[in-house]
Amino acid sequence: MKVINHTEEVSILSRLKDGDELALQELILLYKKPLALSMLRLLKSKEDVEELLQELFLRVWNNRERIDLNYKIKSFLYKIAENLVYDQLRKIAREKRLAVNYFSYIVEAYSHIEEQLFDKEVRDILFTAIANLPEQRRKVFELCRMQGKSYEEASQLLSISVATVNSHITNANASIKKYFQQHPDFGALIVFAVIFANL
Repeated sequence: MKVINHTEEVSILSRLKDGDELALQELILLYKKPLALSMLRLLKSKEDVEELLQELFLRVWNNRERIDLNYKIKSFLYKIAENLVYDQLRKIAREKRLAVNYFSYIVEAYSHIEEQLFDKEVRDILFTAIANLPEQRRKVFELCRMQGKSYEEASQLLSISVATVNSHITNANASIKKYFQQHPDFGALIVFAVIFANL
């Protein structure tokens, strides 16, 4: 990053306040790369960083008339970047919580609704996640969650204890939930779950 002295910085900010778009371009050239590197360490997504940088410099431009010429521009830009990153992380966390909360609707729903209510893609994702389970765990899951058998019935059919059935269900739920969270089309599952929750 090119280092500029206080006089150069005040000059750029002054021109920016007066609506000089070239001053904004200078700021972008000076600070975009270091800001991107800093933000990428937290967000891990170049697309998200690029989007937030556009928002950052748009905010600078839209609020240019309120810029204090005595304020360090680097501190100003990094503060905006910090706020944008934390907002994005909160959004990601909120969406993840929503996804996890509605996961149970997807799994529990299967034994209570007609198969055609499931979108093919959603159904394929669910079936793939179930197929990835160890054999005994898959059998327990299918009996209890997809065929509606009680834990006692499953334990008798498979000649295992109720406690073992419970353990298999707990572990199966965790495995399937993890699979959904890692799946790129998880958004489709959330949409489906929200719709189903309101039926």
